[in-house]
Amino acid sequence: MIITKTRYHDLSEVLSHFNMPYAIVKGNVLSLLAYNSPIKRISGDIDILLNKDSRKEFVLALKKCGFISNAKNRESEVFMYAFSHQTPSFSKKHNAFSTDIDLNFDIFWGETNKEIDMLEFISDCIDLEILGYSIKSLTPIKALIQLILHHFKDMNSIFLLATRKSIKYNMFKDVYYLLKNNLDKISLDKLYGMSSKYKIISYVFYVLYYTGQIFDDEILKQYIEAFRTPEGESLLNCYGLCDKERKEWKYDFKTRLEAENLYDLIKDDLTEKDKEKIAINKRVFMGGTE
Repeated sequence: MIITKTRYHDLSEVLSHFNMPYAIVKGNVLSLLAYNSPIKRISGDIDILLNKDSRKEFVLALKKCGFISNAKNRESEVFMYAFSHQTPSFSKKHNAFSTDIDLNFDIFWGETNKEIDMLEFISDCIDLEILGYSIKSLTPIKALIQLILHHFKDMNSIFLLATRKSIKYNMFKDVYYLLKNNLDKISLDKLYGMSSKYKIISYVFYVLYYTGQIFDDEILKQYIEAFRTPEGESLLNCYGLCDKERKEWKYDFKTRLEAENLYDLIKDDLTEKDKEKIAINKRVFMGGTE
């Protein structure tokens, strides 16, 4: 708890120099919304959503408060600013730990042609308190949408599948309890209407469907069936973030969920173009040389 409190103290200093819209997502905020406790989930960094035009001002605030960029190299920094929905993370070192902050400018990924007005998306943020520090958060329904899209990306990105354990039980646990703990604010009609507005019905179905493979819940089943479409069903046994790289899984969901090395499950399906994409992303996001 002391580490988390220090991190939010560091964040509060940064926010005192920043006067534009933002929202804290995932981490301790998700823990509070889903489990009624800001420290129920383990979180190693702080994720912030903001409009891309606000980036320079936020980076200046970070540097003013002693944060430094974690860009692996100049190529990585330029690539992320130009083509990614995020910047390299920023860190402030303490004796035994650091406060790490990630800036994100979109809830979609580069492989989709979907766009979102980020200022509109974060326009109705709510005030929350994390261990005595006041911050801005997405409303529960938008927090669920952001989380679902984040998980869809994790479950389908060839790069992430190749480099980390990106399909985990806790992903679905968070979705389930965020929904169940906020049913009054995330009604089926409201969630469907907002998902239709952002054109993400198939993605919502995909993540809710797999959440339902773990949690046998009648209310959850109602949400799943309401979002079921042929397009959503066509995504279920596939991975890949766009049509041109999409492939069919050779392993069932239980195997994927339990596998420690997801790369072993997909490596025989990868094309040379897929491998090249993985190598480029390794250089940009992980500082790799392969």
